[in-house]
Amino acid sequence: MRISDATSSIDLAKSAAISNIIQNDANTFHILDLSIADNPFFSFEYNRKIFYTATLLQGEYHLEFEDRNIDISGNSLLFTTTKIPFGIHSTGLGYAGISCMFKEEFITKANSGYRLLEFPIYKPGRQNIYSLTDKQTKDFIDIYTKIFNEKHENSAYKNNLQRTYLLEIIFNAQKLAPVSSFVKTNNTTEVIACSFIRLLESQFPIESPQNIIQFKTPKDFADSLSLHPNYLNRQVKLSKGRTVSEIIAARLLQEAKILLKLTNWHVAEISFTLGFAEPSHFNLFFKKHANASPTDYRKLHKE
Repeated sequence: MRISDATSSIDLAKSAAISNIIQNDANTFHILDLSIADNPFFSFEYNRKIFYTATLLQGEYHLEFEDRNIDISGNSLLFTTTKIPFGIHSTGLGYAGISCMFKEEFITKANSGYRLLEFPIYKPGRQNIYSLTDKQTKDFIDIYTKIFNEKHENSAYKNNLQRTYLLEIIFNAQKLAPVSSFVKTNNTTEVIACSFIRLLESQFPIESPQNIIQFKTPKDFADSLSLHPNYLNRQVKLSKGRTVSEIIAARLLQEAKILLKLTNWHVAEISFTLGFAEPSHFNLFFKKHANASPTDYRKLHKE
C-alpha cells in the first residue's frame, strides 16, 4: 500500500510553504503529507527547535542529522526528538512520506496518562529508524489515515482522537526492532548534558511579555528529564565544566540583556517572563551578575 493512495484526496498546502506554516502556527500538532512537491526531488528541513516527529517514508531518502548522514530505502518508520536536528531529502522517484509533528505538551500525563520522554523511542540522544514489511506498512498507513481524516474535522474530540491515534503509532512502533545500524546512542553524560542544554534553549528567544519560561531551577529541568537533580548536575558538570545553576544563570542573564536592549518592556515584565516571582529578585540577580541594575544597563546599552 502506498501513502499517496491514502492521502490523495486530502487538500494540503504545497511543501514549499510547510516550513512557514509550522513556524507561524501556535498549534501543538501537525500531520503533513511529504509526498507533495513541485519537483521530483523532495527536500524538507524540520522546525527542529520545537517539534517531535513520527514519520513514515516510502522510497529512497537521505537523512541529515547533526552528527551523521543516513541513506534509507523501502518502507521506513522514523522517530526523532527536538534534541537531534535533521532534514529529509528524497534521492529518487516514486517516493512518499507522511509525518506527525508535535510539541511535547501534546502528550502529557494530564491529557493522556503518559509522559513523552518516558517512551524509549523518544529518549534523549537516540534516533530510531524501523524497516517495515508490507503488512506493517499497511497497518501504520491505516493509523496515519485516521489522523488525516480528523485533520479537517471540527469535532470537540478532534485533538483527543489524533492524540490517541498517535499513541497507537508509538505503542506499535515500540514492539518493533529498530534497524541496528541506524540506532545512534551517545555517551550517557553527553546525552544528558545535551538534553539539558536543548531544553534550556527551547525556551528562547522570548518574543512577548506573555511568554514565561517553564524551566528555571535545576529541579525543573531534572523533573522534565526524569532525573534526580544531583545526578543531572553531576553529569552536566562532567560534560560542560559548569553546574546546572551556573549555566541557567548565564542564559537568563544573556536573555535579560537582550530584552533590556532591544525592547521597551518594563523591567517588571522582563522579570516576569524570566520566571522571577518579584522584580526585586530579578534586580538582585542582575546586579550580582552584570554589576549594574537593569535600569542602568538599559540606559547604557539601549539601541
